Amino acid sequence: MTTKSLQELSELCRSERLAYKKCCNYVSETDNESLRVALGKLANGHKQRYETLCCYLEKN
Repeated sequence: MTTKSLQELSELCRSERLAYKKCCNYVSETDNESLRVALGKLANGHKQRYETLCCYLEKN
């Protein structure tokens, strides 16, 4: 894998981490239960992608 590809994957990893943190923050700030559930699902998706990307980067 090229250095450029690794850098791009690293940037994706950082973006997923930031998106996860933002979703978690929004969950804690809303009183609307259906919105909390939807944001929680989004947060979980971002967390899974973050962990997948980090594991891949550690192997390379």
